Amino acid sequence: MDKKGDKFLPTNQGITNKYLCYKLNNYFKYPKHNPKYNLDDVEKLLKSTTPNRILFLRGSGNLGIMQNVTKLFFDRLNATFAKGSSCDGKGEEGIIRAIGDTPILPINTIKEAKNIIIWGRNPYITNTHLIPYLKHKNIITIDARYTLTAKNSSTFYQIKPNTDIFLAKYLITKNPKYLEITGLDNVDKLIDILDRSIILLGLGVAKNSYGDKTTHTIYALNRPTAFLGNSMSGLTNPFKTHPKNIMPLFEIEWDKIDVVFIQGANPLVSLPNFTIPNDKKVIVFGKYLDKTAKRADIFIPTKDFYAKNDIRSSYFHEFVFKNEKICDDYGISEYDFTKEMFDRFGFDGLLDEDEYISQIYKPKREVNYPTKKVEFIDFEVDYKDTTYLITAKNKTSLNSQFKTDKFAYMNDYEGRAILKTTIGELEVQVKKDTTIPKNAVFMYAGSDVNKIISSNGYNATYSQEVNITLY
Repeated sequence: MDKKGDKFLPTNQGITNKYLCYKLNNYFKYPKHNPKYNLDDVEKLLKSTTPNRILFLRGSGNLGIMQNVTKLFFDRLNATFAKGSSCDGKGEEGIIRAIGDTPILPINTIKEAKNIIIWGRNPYITNTHLIPYLKHKNIITIDARYTLTAKNSSTFYQIKPNTDIFLAKYLITKNPKYLEITGLDNVDKLIDILDRSIILLGLGVAKNSYGDKTTHTIYALNRPTAFLGNSMSGLTNPFKTHPKNIMPLFEIEWDKIDVVFIQGANPLVSLPNFTIPNDKKVIVFGKYLDKTAKRADIFIPTKDFYAKNDIRSSYFHEFVFKNEKICDDYGISEYDFTKEMFDRFGFDGLLDEDEYISQIYKPKREVNYPTKKVEFIDFEVDYKDTTYLITAKNKTSLNSQFKTDKFAYMNDYEGRAILKTTIGELEVQVKKDTTIPKNAVFMYAGSDVNKIISSNGYNATYSQEVNITLY
């Protein structure tokens, strides 16, 4: 990729096919936060705090692998690590239980497939580089919303929210009671091609308290299946750590924490029902003046991705790319920050940046999809046939970054409403959208929706029962 003025120029190499998504095409329209900073302040605050009372909370940032290098410093420091997922954690649990890993499907498997089942996933919005591999195939989409992917499919099955596990149960047992729960009359076309298909799963199947049971049951169909694969699978990972102190991301014991260091994340918006007590010191290592950055006592601007060397791999394909520095930028890279902290704290053992990159990089990851047959388990779930709040990614935003959409969407109403869950209430402006099922309210990620969404332990659950007051 080359940069020209305020535009990126994609190369014709690799899987991108000269195509860039909305976020990258409009990247320079969004101002970065580049205040003056002083690492003396960081050193002083960290050295004056008992290490296990420092919480290290790292998000995905731009998904560059070198961003993980900071873990080495906080591990040596004996800080407490926040562990958990606001994304795929619940679904990943079920897949690991089923086949021991969360592998991708190699691109050739997708390319050669004639029948593809897209389940709870909307690649026309969230995975646009996959679209060329879907052309001229028999595509069946299963979703609670009539998405753009559904519109471009051969067949669409619109199921009730949170009933994916019952559809999977029906496909395995043919017990009609399960199909009735989904709201479908028949799935004959799906049954006809099931044994000759691959399945592309999305987060939509796992955004509830029993998402792990859902993914386990879908994998028990014993078809080649892809969820969000482990992007480090098949690569050397020199940043593996085994911290002595861990706290579940959604059960942080704030009385045991004095300082929180936040990297590549905006948890006050992106994490469900997340707050930081006023008496805690906050260091943010990031790019944007978002809500969490405004809460920070110290803000450290990181260099942008075009101004540092990095490596990128993917959740959906096996190719690996070097991200080479093409110009300079204000701030400090994750590697340079880590090196500075190692020096200031007298730690040794950090390798040169080029050594890490050479250890990690290979043009293509080896992908060995497990051949283990998954046993069907008839899990019991606490499903209620009620109105649900559902969420998804937006084309113009990346969680809370870029152009977010704050509206709620309903099938047959437009105006103001109060959405109430067990977590709290949210007053919203509702727009009418007939692609949303009548028993659901839909909102995009990055909006205020996280204020009324539950989470516990290591995972967020997202899909909530919701009561609606219209006015």
